[in-house]
Amino acid sequence: MKNKTSLESKTTRVLRMTARISGLILILLTLSFAIMYIFFPEQHNPNAEPEPNQIALILLGVLIIVGLGLAWKWELIGAMISLVGFIGVGILNPDAMTKPMMYLFPITAILFLICWRLSKLHRTKEENIDQGE
Repeated sequence: MKNKTSLESKTTRVLRMTARISGLILILLTLSFAIMYIFFPEQHNPNAEPEPNQIALILLGVLIIVGLGLAWKWELIGAMISLVGFIGVGILNPDAMTKPMMYLFPITAILFLICWRLSKLHRTKEENIDQGE
């Protein structure tokens, strides 16, 4: 029996590696910004209570990052979680959608969805060949 990588097309492998590398870069950049914010908070009142909208945006950001991380193992589930988080951020903070860098998150999630679909199609095709159709 052939291993998984030999069954997949080169296009699928390239797309998957592109999605994984861009996802890793986005995760690392987001974590570095979060660490900077934790250790070097903005100069406004650090004792001020966060607004509910801010808490929701932070949780949605975490959802996006967790989704991209999960997409390494489970492409469909991780990509969907990441896209749901991105849509939530867009609803709660439409101004964030004016920044082109924000679109790297859904593009990466969509790449994972494409990889999942291509893998599923290829798997179905291989099963049909194995059954003699």
